[in-house]
Amino acid sequence: MKSTFRTILRVLSAFVVVCAFVLTASAAETNDYWIYFGTSTGPTTPEQDEAGIPRSEGIYVGKFDASTGKISDVRLALKAASSGYIATLPDKDLLYFVGGVNPRDGWANACACKVDPKTGDLEFINSVPTTGEGVCHTSVRADGKFLNAANYSSGDFSVLSLNPDGSIDKVTAKYRRDGSGPLKRRQDHPYGHSSYFVESDGVCRVFMSDLGSDRIYIAQLNDETGELTEDPAIPYLATPAGAGPRHLAFVKDDSGKLFVFSINELDSTLSAFCVDFAAGKSERLGTWTTIEDEYRKGLTDEETLVNGDEYLYGNKTAAIEALTLANGKTVVYATNRGQNTIVAFDATGLINGTSTEFPLLQRISSNGTFPRYMTLDPTNKFIIVSNKKSGSVFVYSIDPESGLLTLTNEEPTRIAWVIAGGFIPQAK
Repeated sequence: MKSTFRTILRVLSAFVVVCAFVLTASAAETNDYWIYFGTSTGPTTPEQDEAGIPRSEGIYVGKFDASTGKISDVRLALKAASSGYIATLPDKDLLYFVGGVNPRDGWANACACKVDPKTGDLEFINSVPTTGEGVCHTSVRADGKFLNAANYSSGDFSVLSLNPDGSIDKVTAKYRRDGSGPLKRRQDHPYGHSSYFVESDGVCRVFMSDLGSDRIYIAQLNDETGELTEDPAIPYLATPAGAGPRHLAFVKDDSGKLFVFSINELDSTLSAFCVDFAAGKSERLGTWTTIEDEYRKGLTDEETLVNGDEYLYGNKTAAIEALTLANGKTVVYATNRGQNTIVAFDATGLINGTSTEFPLLQRISSNGTFPRYMTLDPTNKFIIVSNKKSGSVFVYSIDPESGLLTLTNEEPTRIAWVIAGGFIPQAK
């Protein structure tokens, strides 16, 4: 009897050891990621950035430790003539970007790459023209069936179908609505700036920010054909005239209502909307400035030479993220190019209906010039900010209770003309 009992104990002990090993290995796997950065590499980009770093050559990859926020071992992963914005499918080890591999392609293609999860290397698969001009943003649907592309210069939006192997198949839809805004230099016609897949009430919709018309268009996606049809109940959301919606962030509440946050480039503001597709209603909850009124004085939309030797950058808001913490608090983050700051707002009251206020929680330096891109890491513990003109990437930790940011690295990761990022888990 005692012998049998000892045998059972040994088996249980071995089982505990195995479980501990598996859990440790799993934790290690989820703490290590490949982080990718697109860059500006075109002929109009200066040979060196403000820090004197030579112009980049394409997409760069580094190691990201999600337990510390450290980025290391950054190297060129894929040569590209322009590599713009990036979208990743972590479950399929796929990466998409907009731009082109060959100089003759320009900013006119959506491109697919296979990721080697052990090395982080990229294998170029194929590219397909978006049939638009000046493609500037992309997003991929989570199931890997479709890809979005926003075409800035032609003012339209493309949906492209994806093959089972991750390659891009063809353009299945183009969406464009005529319109303009009061700022004629920037809003003389539609300018497609970003597009996103959003699943709500059993329907997949595409939200499309048109900087030119001050509208965020909403269309339903046909899951079989990839075609777009204007949403019959809520065809668009309208920002204030002259705001210039750029990028979006989304939050859903427990009742199924969708909250949409728009960072507006032209007037340095942030707009919030409540969208209820079941009821067929939408409401703009308000628009708030991302910079102080004092800083707003004297700003121009151009880069202006001041006193003959100093440049004053007209502030242009750039990136936006929304995060709901474990305690239920929702924080919206945004970057200011020009003032070179990151701002954090408390959206909790707007979302739960207890307040019409959108209080500013924090305004801190981006520690570089022109923070064009910002992204949450896969664990939602860090925000990575890319300062394009100073070629500097900084990582900020997120306080799990307050949502406040703290800089983690005094020395930046250096990548010239850095734009956008994406993550793929490392394989052991």
